[in-house]
Amino acid sequence: MHLILGFGATGASYLRYLRKKNIPTLVMDSRDRPSGLSEFSSVKKENFYLGKFDLSVLDKVKTIFVSPGIEYENEVLVKARRLGVEILTDIEIFLKESKSKKILISGTNGKTTVVSMIGHVLRNIYRDKKIICCGNIGTPVLDTLIEEHSISVVEVSSFHLEHSRSLECEIGVLLNVEQDHLDRHVSFANYKKIKEKILLDCTIGLASKEDLGSMNSISNNLFTFEDLTTPLKKEIDRFFKDKWPYHETVNIKSVLSVVLALESIIKKKELDQFAFSKSDLMDISLEALLTFERLQHRYEILGIRHGLTYINDSKSTNISSLLTAVNSTERLYGKKKVVLICGGDSKNQDFSKIEKGALDSLKKILIYGKDKESIINEIGDKADCLLVEDLEDAVNKSRTVSIKGDVVLLSPSCASTDMFLDYKDRGDKFRELSGFS
Repeated sequence: MHLILGFGATGASYLRYLRKKNIPTLVMDSRDRPSGLSEFSSVKKENFYLGKFDLSVLDKVKTIFVSPGIEYENEVLVKARRLGVEILTDIEIFLKESKSKKILISGTNGKTTVVSMIGHVLRNIYRDKKIICCGNIGTPVLDTLIEEHSISVVEVSSFHLEHSRSLECEIGVLLNVEQDHLDRHVSFANYKKIKEKILLDCTIGLASKEDLGSMNSISNNLFTFEDLTTPLKKEIDRFFKDKWPYHETVNIKSVLSVVLALESIIKKKELDQFAFSKSDLMDISLEALLTFERLQHRYEILGIRHGLTYINDSKSTNISSLLTAVNSTERLYGKKKVVLICGGDSKNQDFSKIEKGALDSLKKILIYGKDKESIINEIGDKADCLLVEDLEDAVNKSRTVSIKGDVVLLSPSCASTDMFLDYKDRGDKFRELSGFS
């Protein structure tokens, strides 16, 4: 008998996958009514173990299909390992069964944006091929197996990587590694080690020079974004100067690196002649990026109201993304013109490690949320900070401390679930409060 552990979006995709193969399975979730339940009213109730984790079930279980929301040290998994029960992830199953060229993308920041950008560019290059973006970006990978695709671009979180052992793919991409999810992964060293798994079993691995330089040598086929795109610097500047925020040129470099790596793989394994020369390929890629529709809640410039520019960066859930947003905003609008709104559930991040000069050019920092007291204790001596009640209070206060030409930047650097459903709910609320709903 098999067991699906955790029954959210991934858990439901496991059940759809197993039912198509007529494989009997059990489902277990600590919640009484997990989000994936409503779709499967016809499944026998005795196959569901809900409301708690029942260890006695393991006596009849051969394989566990684990969802990313389940922690590595979950009591069921601890006992399963002791009993020698096989533990699989949906990513591992997908990589074995999909016949597509597989590009895995992970990183602390920018995963969804880069996956979307790569998908957009590849659809412009390979117009005769079926390309899908899946994984953490939205569509569970197992749901994509119902039809064949030529290229799969997969967003993979650290929660997926933590449980996965083998990740064989054509291209593995590690965008960046910064402090995040320490409430689950305990230490930055452990988090970094988990992230690096995406480069272990790939044909070609891509990472930043900084991250690659701090790793032990794990493959001979690793390349840096910087080395692959240095010859293209003038072209990148020509296409994107004054069109995109400064920090997103990093995303552009990673996208172009993937295009080059995929070209190499396709030429070697499938095609005798490649349809485009490198320069043609780059021109098509850069032209495609100019038509890419930027994603909501990711440094989304909402517009100007009453002389103030509002920027929605609600997807910022860690310190690194906050600092990146601050840097880009100051480059665009100048120093002492930015009012930053941040706060929420800090996930045990250490804000005291922010360098003193990183925030002192901000006009004001308005801090709200569950961990606002600890945050102001750690950065209060580095900038002009003020505690506020909630996001509404923060937006109202931002107007009183700003003058015409200033910028109000929401870049929380924290999880949203202390006050909101998710980062989208938080961003939508900011949009509404700012007058852009």
